Amino acid sequence: MENSVERPVQSGDDVERRVLEVIARAMDRPVSEVTPTSSLEGDLGAQSLDYLDIAFSLEREFRIQFPRDDFLQRAGKHFGEENLEKDGVVTDLGLSLLAKGMPEIDPAKLTPGLKIVDLRRMFVVGTFVRVVKQLLQAKAEMDRTCPTCGTEMKESTSLPEFVCPACGASVPLPSGNEVLFQHLLSVAEAAGTGGGTGA
Repeated sequence: MENSVERPVQSGDDVERRVLEVIARAMDRPVSEVTPTSSLEGDLGAQSLDYLDIAFSLEREFRIQFPRDDFLQRAGKHFGEENLEKDGVVTDLGLSLLAKGMPEIDPAKLTPGLKIVDLRRMFVVGTFVRVVKQLLQAKAEMDRTCPTCGTEMKESTSLPEFVCPACGASVPLPSGNEVLFQHLLSVAEAAGTGGGTGA
């Protein structure tokens, strides 16, 4: 079947390089101006639509499904939004989770009184690098045995899914929200916050 392909496992450096190239194209910048520590808004001038464009471009580049929720939105579904944000300000629990879950953010900026509206300005190119690596890791760990006939499935060349070369069955990758929710749970455990108030 010609619609499947196998690629060697990518090195972290190769993934980072490709993410930087995608973001440089999306922002119409030379790749030399884009580094993992570049602020998406402050250094590159990203706006809301640029974030969507970057996410869709990375989905095409790596055949992954980017999360539709941001870190605090996912955390809010687990811990309850009221436990992470009060009157537009990130709570101590929210700050603790952000420090563990988004280590690319300058920890000196994660201080009491941080407003939700100011949080996005802290996002750096490394945020996208981290998310892509997490999604690729989840893809690499997927069971590739066809649930229909037991043949080893191959990665589709066009969609975020695996396709069986024997019977044609396809299995989509888990969504970005699913993958990063599991990451959130491990972050919560590392931060010592445990279970939470909802799932």
